[in-house]
Amino acid sequence: MSSMPTFHFTVDCRKPGSHVYHMTLAIQNLPQGKHTLTLPVWTPGAYEVQDFARHLFDLTVEVDGKAVETYHLTKNQWGFDTYQDGAQVTVQYQVYAFLLGVDTSHMDQSHAYFNGAQLFFLVDQYKEQPADVSIQAPPGWHVSTGLDMVDANPFHYRASNYDVLIDSPAEIGTHRVITFMVDQKPHHLAIWGHGNEDADKLARDLEAIVKAQRDLFGGLPYDHYTFILHLTDRGTGGLEHLNSTTCGTARFAYRPRKKYRRALQLFSHEFFHLWNVKRIHPEMLGPFDYNREVYTHLLWAMEGFTDYFADLTLRHSGLFSTKEYLENLADNIKAYEKKPGRLVQSLAESSFDTWIKLYKPDEDSPNRTISYYLKGDLVGSCLDLEIRHRTQSQYGLDEVLRRLYTRYGQHQVGFPESVYQETVEEVAGSSFEDFFKDYINGTTPIPFETFLGYAGLTLERTYKNPEAEEDDQAETKTTAKPLPWLGVDAALADNRALVVKVSYADGPAADLLNAGDHILAINGYQVATDTELKDRITLDHNIGDPVEVTVFRRGKLETISVVLSAAPPDEMKVVPLEAADDSQKTLYKAWLRADWEPAKK
Repeated sequence: MSSMPTFHFTVDCRKPGSHVYHMTLAIQNLPQGKHTLTLPVWTPGAYEVQDFARHLFDLTVEVDGKAVETYHLTKNQWGFDTYQDGAQVTVQYQVYAFLLGVDTSHMDQSHAYFNGAQLFFLVDQYKEQPADVSIQAPPGWHVSTGLDMVDANPFHYRASNYDVLIDSPAEIGTHRVITFMVDQKPHHLAIWGHGNEDADKLARDLEAIVKAQRDLFGGLPYDHYTFILHLTDRGTGGLEHLNSTTCGTARFAYRPRKKYRRALQLFSHEFFHLWNVKRIHPEMLGPFDYNREVYTHLLWAMEGFTDYFADLTLRHSGLFSTKEYLENLADNIKAYEKKPGRLVQSLAESSFDTWIKLYKPDEDSPNRTISYYLKGDLVGSCLDLEIRHRTQSQYGLDEVLRRLYTRYGQHQVGFPESVYQETVEEVAGSSFEDFFKDYINGTTPIPFETFLGYAGLTLERTYKNPEAEEDDQAETKTTAKPLPWLGVDAALADNRALVVKVSYADGPAADLLNAGDHILAINGYQVATDTELKDRITLDHNIGDPVEVTVFRRGKLETISVVLSAAPPDEMKVVPLEAADDSQKTLYKAWLRADWEPAKK
């Protein structure tokens, strides 16, 4: 019986200013026959077809030292032939990489970063074969990656199979590296770029996140972990991997405290994916088919619940106060209730349609869709509170995840979609059919007061007081009186025109003002900014007043009459009930790991 083929990739980034990776794949012992080179069309965690093959060029193949013909089979597949067993094959190609993102690849004079799905071919169906990666870099550069090093060579790595290979991005350059230990396991923070970050503090806070989430699951399922952080002029989000993550934030996103909170949420979210998605996932999310979309109705649990536990473990670690945690919760409820799409698209539908909707939003998306991140986070809160309520605070949603991890994740297999509800019901000891029907598979409005009430809390909906001055006392800055509303979001475009971005389906201008309209005047008087537009409406008018809105629409001047209606609340607070019983206080303490505090008089 012949030996299995071996695969060794060489990644040459010694000319970073060209923005081109020079790739070589050396294959030993390839059998006789037709062979296929496949480059993924998407990368796990980013549910969008990106067609990475569009960046590949100059592909050549040599078999036993002789050039052979390659033929293009599909948009992301190439074929070639070998004519005897045990062939030695050399594949050379180049990949243009100048798109900075967590799910793309980028190279310039300062660094090289790659996402494996853009660089590494799958040969035939040898997904389970190991692959070596050698990196050739400019002098003085070093490598940070989740791949395992070979023979203590900092430029030679090995992946146990193809899935691991493309799930292990690498940062190559002169970046800073800070290492901390948890459970005798090294954790590396690799930082490219500079801003207003305190790198040592960030490392300490990451250590706290690691420990809090380790405690939730009872251990760390890796030998080492790498945080890759890109600090640039804009945030690029985050992407989870098996034992690493890449996060991109704005370089000045670390002060003041409110900005830093958002950065911590990103890191906490991506690290929680270590379990939820990378190990706990439905059958459809692994092993992957990299040639086409994969569909699941459970991204609300994979992404939305990850958002939920990201914040909750920040609270448990002490990195968020209870006040900050509840502020974030109230902000999410406000964002959710502003979107008419919550009454149109269910969480299950949002998950299934991610390939055509979430990553390709348009001006009408708020009216027709709901994010499985946003609503999934809120449903996670409510589901956790409901489980804790039914079990007298003995169990919560974390117990559901632990059981899924023990039964499926630790064995590296996905679970059938129906198992999620079944496991919730098992933990709670009761049916959740109505909960899933209403809030996950349906569009029933979420009664937040009911779920928050289990923890001795309620939701206070108010409005920013347009009459309040900046130096007024805090209590005058909100009002219970509804405010008038035009029903649009508008913002200044690059040409300084005030342009309608969204016309809300439940607003008074739903069928009157269009996205793209350039707003010039209200009642014949010029309005120049979105702040001025809001002030003119809220300060000078009442609900029910007609206003004349003058716009340029596709270059034509038009005046449109709109009757103002009541705006949705723009201030929300989660506040204690005036009186709470012992069970509510116990649940609150178990949930937030803090003593219940009564309402302030």
